[in-house]
Amino acid sequence: MKKKTIWTIAIIMGFSFLALLYLQLSYIQEMVNMKKEQFDESVNRALYQASRNLELNETLRYLEKNVNETERKANKDKNKGTAVYSTFELKTNATHPGNMPKAMILRSDKNSLTETQKSLQEIVKNRYVYQKALLDEVVYSILYSASDKPLKERINFKQLDQDLKAEMMNNGINIPYHFTVTTQDGREVYRCPDYTDEGEEYSYSQVLFRNDPQSKMGVVRVHFPDMNSYIFSSVRFMIPSVIFTLVLLITFIFTIVVIFRQKRYTEIKNDFINNMTHELKTPIASISLAAQMLNDTSVAKSEQMQKHLGNVINDESKRLRFLVEKVLQMSMFDR
Repeated sequence: MKKKTIWTIAIIMGFSFLALLYLQLSYIQEMVNMKKEQFDESVNRALYQASRNLELNETLRYLEKNVNETERKANKDKNKGTAVYSTFELKTNATHPGNMPKAMILRSDKNSLTETQKSLQEIVKNRYVYQKALLDEVVYSILYSASDKPLKERINFKQLDQDLKAEMMNNGINIPYHFTVTTQDGREVYRCPDYTDEGEEYSYSQVLFRNDPQSKMGVVRVHFPDMNSYIFSSVRFMIPSVIFTLVLLITFIFTIVVIFRQKRYTEIKNDFINNMTHELKTPIASISLAAQMLNDTSVAKSEQMQKHLGNVINDESKRLRFLVEKVLQMSMFDR
């Protein structure tokens, strides 16, 4: 096979293997980027929902506290026949004191309740819209008073950890995480007990109580020590194919090197044979000529001439022996 043909095949195959390897690596990189984007989106969604749950729990806690206080007052005033008002009704009456009789329920007077039941239904219906609008104002007032408390008192960190874990699981993330809670200006308020700095350079943050004044907001920061392992676990099945491609590429390169070495050896061998043919003919011809002169009786040969012819035959025999050894060495190398 011609060297040009070998080079052409080698270049085509080499580019093919490199292109295949490039496509595999590009596919792996694309999958890693996609997995990273999905992971970021899932974490941010989980953090947002956890912060929302935190705000809802705080609202529920204050509303339950208000209801409990109202029930205690109701039980206390039950025997006195006193009208009972919720916090919302009291705020309504404080704003519109002339409307107080319309929203008043006399729990201790059952006969009065029976007589006015139909009229109260109409009153409740008419005031529903007004009460609904007022509810937002009352809740805002409650939460505004709650925002005056420091973050340590507003946040149940154990509940926050449970919410984070639950939301992470809901979004398909089941790897360990560590989190801290800081104020808006960076002062640390809480750190989880098993906190480590590993993987802290890739952290996610979410504002807590984002509707409060900026000075009252908090920030939860989460990082995952095993994030890289989690992301690359999705492309592990591609690693054997990349290794197999590399093995094929290395094998191909080795084969091409061997082919070129064999090609070079063949050329050297052919040159050696050609040169050796010429080298062998020379001593054979010299020995043959000297032998003919010794055997030719028609030519007078002095003792000195016979000695010279003998030396020629001896020298050429040594030379011939040396050339034969070179041929044998080349034969052994060929094997």
